[in-house]
Amino acid sequence: MGADDKASDSLNLRVITFNIRYAASASTYEKPWSVRGPLVIDTVSALAENATSAGAIPIIGMQEVLHEQVVDIASGLGEAEWKYIGTGRDDGKEKGEYCPIWYKPSQLSLVSSTQKWLSPTPDEPSYWPGAGSRRYVIVGVFEVKNGSEEGKGKGKGKRKGEGKGKRFIAANTHLDNASSEARSEGVKIVLKVIRDVQQEYGPGLPVTLSGDFNSQPGEDAYKEMVSDGYLKELYNLADKEERFGPYETYTGFVPDEVPDVSQRIDFVWIGPEKADSNSTAKWDVKRYEVVDNVVSGVFMSDHRPVLGDISLQL
Repeated sequence: MGADDKASDSLNLRVITFNIRYAASASTYEKPWSVRGPLVIDTVSALAENATSAGAIPIIGMQEVLHEQVVDIASGLGEAEWKYIGTGRDDGKEKGEYCPIWYKPSQLSLVSSTQKWLSPTPDEPSYWPGAGSRRYVIVGVFEVKNGSEEGKGKGKGKRKGEGKGKRFIAANTHLDNASSEARSEGVKIVLKVIRDVQQEYGPGLPVTLSGDFNSQPGEDAYKEMVSDGYLKELYNLADKEERFGPYETYTGFVPDEVPDVSQRIDFVWIGPEKADSNSTAKWDVKRYEVVDNVVSGVFMSDHRPVLGDISLQL
């Protein structure tokens, strides 16, 4: 196989997760969204275009995005250039925080999207008992555009996705901040939803999961992910020389001289890794980076963006 053939058989992604902080009232170190918003938009736009592998496709998972912020981000990024999936968590429409996945329609076709709440009644806006907020997972099946119309129809008797172009699954979530049980049980729902989508569209499809887990390594939700084994965390897959930036992803709106409150709670997971997944492809990690959240002296969020450059030979 020649170099061009190898390139055509690879899937190169830049996966970004970023809790942008909802549009709250300003405080001592927290500027209003009118100040933070342009910094968030400029940062995300630059990160999406600066991947390790030339031509890598950006996928951006955000958390804590109110409807007014969705509108601003869509306008700032360019509504013709970027689209998103995901709704407000409180009514399945525009009320409450979104966990949107942003993608470029010039590069990707949205094949399917599924949104489920992390509760005993996942098909409707709802809480896990004891949770502080309604939470959900959004899962998209994407197909890489390559200018070819071959295989666009659904073959009779075929599984969805068979005979199509390169496809992958991207998921995004924000786990509860108040309840350990809600986080752990939420992870189980997240993974079930992804598995169900994968079963429908192809057991071998590669998967990315981004999100704010409100759980550090070794704690409830993180331990549940590790115990399940279906996906692996990008930080652990990256070699030391492939890791860049600070370790912690949450800083709060506090300057360096304030006692440390930082944690690592924002993650990118990739897979599948289990033998029963029917996936023989292997991810190659190019870069893992935690990006500074202070721009020109302003905290654009209380979280730092996290990104991963990954390549999969198909």
